Amino acid sequence: MDALTTALIAAVAVAAAALLEHGAARSLRVALLAYQPLSGEHTDSALYERSLWTGRENGLLPVWLALLASGLLAAAALGSPGWPLWPALLVWTFALGWDLWTWERVAASVKFVTWRRGWRKSARRVAISDLRDVLVVERNRPARGPAWLRPGVCQLVLMLKDGKAVKLPRTGASLGGEGKVEDLANFVRLQMDVVADNRRRAAADKRAALRRALHPMEPAHPATKVDPSALPLGN
Repeated sequence: MDALTTALIAAVAVAAAALLEHGAARSLRVALLAYQPLSGEHTDSALYERSLWTGRENGLLPVWLALLASGLLAAAALGSPGWPLWPALLVWTFALGWDLWTWERVAASVKFVTWRRGWRKSARRVAISDLRDVLVVERNRPARGPAWLRPGVCQLVLMLKDGKAVKLPRTGASLGGEGKVEDLANFVRLQMDVVADNRRRAAADKRAALRRALHPMEPAHPATKVDPSALPLGN
């Protein structure tokens, strides 16, 4: 087997390990979120999460190193009949476990925006009624080249009414990541509009009640009352 064939087999093995890990992690995350929604008692209406393709993410470095080692070990096992395959499976399992352990995700319900960094860390959330604005920030995307070859990262930034800014977990902008962040941002903006409409309606009702309290309706003048005996009788 020449060097070119060996390099090609190794590249295919590494790519296959990455794709298998991505699919397995995604399936497990869907099952975990169905069992325990991030928003707790509320329904997760919109969601995005850190993907395997998120660039410049320190938490993913061990995952990619393990996937590289797994692919190389699998290629060596395929090229050498006496080479065991189980080390490749063991390293691949480590990559999957580390990816799930450091998993970062963001969810929005009709009342809250909730996020969690890492598996064991407690979730944090902000009430939509406390938000002033929501921004989608994109970074590290080169200016030239097709979009799928420019793997930038994007994230949601919450602007609170007290002037603080909360940066939420990042995800890769490619392969639909940016669209998911935009969908979550649009959902949050819609809920912010609903909250603003409810507040305006409540304020209008309060003003109307105050006017009724300050200016009660005067009883009708006797001259304006209708005497039933004066009405013409029907045929």
